[in-house]
Amino acid sequence: MVQVRYGGQNGQQYEFAISNEHVVVRTESRSTIIGARSFEVAPVSPTARSILNQFELKTRFRQAGVEILQAKVPNQDATLRDRAREILNNESEVQFAGRVLIDPVSQQPVVYTENIFVKFDSEEDSGVCQDVLRRYNLTIKRQLEYARNAYFVSAPTNTGIAVFDIAERLLNEESVELCHPELARESRQRQVFPQQWHLKQTTINGKTINAHANVEAAWKLSNGTGTIIAIIDDGMDLDHEEFRSSGKIVAPRDVTRKTNNPRPGNDNNHGTSCAGVACANGNFGASGVAPGAKLMPIRLASALGSQ
Repeated sequence: MVQVRYGGQNGQQYEFAISNEHVVVRTESRSTIIGARSFEVAPVSPTARSILNQFELKTRFRQAGVEILQAKVPNQDATLRDRAREILNNESEVQFAGRVLIDPVSQQPVVYTENIFVKFDSEEDSGVCQDVLRRYNLTIKRQLEYARNAYFVSAPTNTGIAVFDIAERLLNEESVELCHPELARESRQRQVFPQQWHLKQTTINGKTINAHANVEAAWKLSNGTGTIIAIIDDGMDLDHEEFRSSGKIVAPRDVTRKTNNPRPGNDNNHGTSCAGVACANGNFGASGVAPGAKLMPIRLASALGSQ
């Protein structure tokens, strides 16, 4: 198991299992290691193709040229995984073949890199921050513009899973506020039922749906006024009638296109639905759980989750 802590030293800690059945592979050319069609041949040696025949494609991150492979036959130990890694890492076409984590809740694979997100105390001198990073032999890939004294850094090549120990030790530094390794997983949309049974007991097509969050009772205490809800999704319709009131939208951002316009692209409708569930005004027939809250819409259209 490896551990990641979000929110600083007192933040919540998450554990991930190390999979015996998965291998993550990236080629130098970013071409696929397992062909999408049966007649395609991987650009590797016969020995590598032989071991690859024991795996099937689980997930492909096209933007990064990364594939997650899963053993066709479940394994109780890591023998096949480690043999595959050894063979593939000796291939000139393979940049790396590494281990994969498993989220114990969703049972979905998670890829770790040798990159770390680090945020120091906002009042700390930048020279002190960079001295700490040098002491841990970390290279600054970029300083992050959206947070003060925040850096995206890389550990030395072949650090591997030891990157989690480095992040944990960094988090114990007095000047460090937040620190965690970069994790990536497949982005999956969840479907939202079109009618608002989640707010109160509802009758739909003659059937009573009693699976609500008792939101109407909560509104007697607060409707969300004074709070801001950030939704990170595939884009939000800022012109929707439920979001158009003065001051509803706060600091919109598209982190994929690097603009301040998070409106949806083609077939991007999930973010608008989620924002509606969270904080639609309720002026035109659809109320969010917190209709008085403001909305910070952030569009992230990449299939990779990262910082």
